[in-house]
Amino acid sequence: MEAARGRSVTLGTLPVANLVFSFQPPLLGRPSLLSYADVCTLFRKFGHTLQHCLTRTRYAEVSGLSGVEWDLVEACPNVCEMLLSQHPVVAAVSGHVDDGRPLSAELHAKLHGAKTHMVALDLCWELYYSCLDLELYSKREFWQDICSRLWPQFIPLPRDKRDCHLCSFTPITVGDFPAAYFSFLWSKMVAADIFGAFRQAGFAEGSEVDHVGERFRETFLELGGSCEGSEVFRRFMGRDPSPESLLAAYGLQSKQPLEP
Repeated sequence: MEAARGRSVTLGTLPVANLVFSFQPPLLGRPSLLSYADVCTLFRKFGHTLQHCLTRTRYAEVSGLSGVEWDLVEACPNVCEMLLSQHPVVAAVSGHVDDGRPLSAELHAKLHGAKTHMVALDLCWELYYSCLDLELYSKREFWQDICSRLWPQFIPLPRDKRDCHLCSFTPITVGDFPAAYFSFLWSKMVAADIFGAFRQAGFAEGSEVDHVGERFRETFLELGGSCEGSEVFRRFMGRDPSPESLLAAYGLQSKQPLEP
C-alpha cells in the first residue's frame, strides 16, 4: 500500500491510497487467478489501506499510519489476514473459475493447515530474532557470544559452529527495524487478541459481530497516530493485550513440552 495523500481538515484533503500488486495477469482468455498466498497478501495490504482511508484524525501528521508506533503498524494487516483462517470468510470471497463454487471447508482446512505447519518452530525463531536484536543494540558483548548464549534458549536444534546468520539479518542492519524487530511479533500478538474478539462474536451476520466491527473501526481504523497504541487497544478490548490469544490463534495452547 502506498499512501498518496493523507487526511487533513486544515487543507481540506481526503485520504488516497494505491494498492499495487504483481499478481498473475489474465492469460489465453482466462481471468487472473489468485492463489491462497495471493489472497493473504491482498488482505494484508487491504488492512493498511483501511487504516489509511478510514482515519478520522484532523491532521495529516497523525493520519492513517502516520505517527503509529512500530509495534502496531502491522496489527490491522494481521487482523485482516487472520480472518482468512475462518472458512465462512473465505467462502464469501472465493469462487471456482468455471462454476463459481466457493472453496470447500475441507480444502480450506488443508490450505490453512499448510500455512500453520511447524508454526511453533517459526514462533521460536521470531522470539530468538527479537531477543537477539535487542541484545545487540543494548550490550557491548561480541555478537558471536550473544548468538551462542541466546540460541539454546529459543532454538531446539544445535547451532553449526560456522553459522553466521546475523550477516543476513538485514532488517536490523540496513532495514527500518534496528532494536525494533520485536514489533513484528508484537503486532501479531495484538492482532490475535483483536481477532479473538471477532471470533468470539461469531462470523455470522448479526448485531454482536457488527458491534465488534464498529469498535474496531472507531479505534484502530479511525484514530491513526493521534492516540497511543496502548490506549487504542484498551478502548477496543477494555484491557491490555495477552499472549494467550496468539497461542490460541496458532493452536498451541494445548501443546505439552517434550520431556527432556
